[in-house]
Amino acid sequence: MWRINIKNGAFAAVIGLSLLAAAGTAQSAASEPRTSYVANNFGSDAPAAPAAKIIWSSTMDLQGDESAMSRGSTVAGGGKVYIIQQGQLLALNAQTGKRVWKYGAKLTAPLLYQDGLIYASSQAGTIYAINAATGKNNWSSSVPSKAPHQLLIDQNQLFAVNGDIQAYNLKDGKLQWKDNYSEKLYLPIQVQGDLVFAEDSVSGAYSYELLHAFDRKTGKQLWEADNHALPIDAGNGTLRSQRTANLMEMVPLTTVDTLDAKTGKVQKSVEYNPGNINPDEAQSSGGLAWIGGNQLYINDGNTVYCYPADADPAKTAKITYSAAGGGSSLRYAAGPYDGRLLFSDGEAVYGVKTTNRYGVSYYGSTPIARFDLLGHGMYIARADGQLVAVNLLTGAQVLQLKTSGRVFGPTLLENGMIIVQSKGKVTAFKEPAVLKMD
Repeated sequence: MWRINIKNGAFAAVIGLSLLAAAGTAQSAASEPRTSYVANNFGSDAPAAPAAKIIWSSTMDLQGDESAMSRGSTVAGGGKVYIIQQGQLLALNAQTGKRVWKYGAKLTAPLLYQDGLIYASSQAGTIYAINAATGKNNWSSSVPSKAPHQLLIDQNQLFAVNGDIQAYNLKDGKLQWKDNYSEKLYLPIQVQGDLVFAEDSVSGAYSYELLHAFDRKTGKQLWEADNHALPIDAGNGTLRSQRTANLMEMVPLTTVDTLDAKTGKVQKSVEYNPGNINPDEAQSSGGLAWIGGNQLYINDGNTVYCYPADADPAKTAKITYSAAGGGSSLRYAAGPYDGRLLFSDGEAVYGVKTTNRYGVSYYGSTPIARFDLLGHGMYIARADGQLVAVNLLTGAQVLQLKTSGRVFGPTLLENGMIIVQSKGKVTAFKEPAVLKMD
């Protein structure tokens, strides 16, 4: 008996057709030659993960677009889950789903929870700070910020981003400033020390990335740096930013510049060449860099390289984490987390242990919408509406949940409950005991 299990669709189709053509000498009413293709049409011995026991669910208002939904419609904190339903802000008990309080009218996401307060905005742009325990209003913003796509708190300020950046006093909601940059800034911003950073793309004869630094006290732009991304690290009067490529200038080696925080001038440049390539023969720019803890990581395809963050790469041995078994589309996805670096090609997930660099195959076969890491669990939301919980330590599938959605916000963990947000619905089930992290 022939058993075909080939992942590459084009190659599999050729093989499948040739087999069917050979078998077609004895035609049947069920299958004419070259009119069918069969692959993976056999049972699996692996037991299906049990279905999650839903404790509660609730409808919630839809956001305007799928990008907004992906950023999240729901937040959690203080033992509650907060949603917008029919324009009202609802606080639900995380364990039971029962409504604790409701507030307002014509409210919209995004929502933000921090330090016992929940922040929401109205369709008109008024931002409200609500006591998460009582549902009472602490303050309403003095000036609207219509349709913000990001709310961010740092120290004593609330920042709202809607193409413009507006800073509010966190105690009373009074507007402190609005940025003085003439163009719109739609990407998420970052706050580091006395600076607010934003990034946008400038188009002309060619496009290039532009990094902006604003004074967090006044909102005035202090400087801008061509061909630089948001900082990967900042402190002691400097910041580190990866240099970005443009149509006229490729950056074949991953290059991290140290910039003066006051002026944006480059003080030092460090080039990383973990693959030992010839820069003159490179066909693409270097990999993506980020800093975690005291380590600098660089992703290049299905490999992540690691260096001490402050070391000279020419004098320091690198650590290489490579996800074997994946195709050319395999890319870094998440981590380090729970002793793992994770890679995905959009259908399969592969892990590499940081202790011994051994590979772990976690999941495959169905397109992935997103996954989130909570405790020892990887919660994979699939494009077919199914959510699968996978044990990061063992690779075993622990449970599955069928939803009616195809677009998902971040899966959350609150007070022992896993909160799944799909299109127009939030669903809760108990965190599996085996996935809890001490």
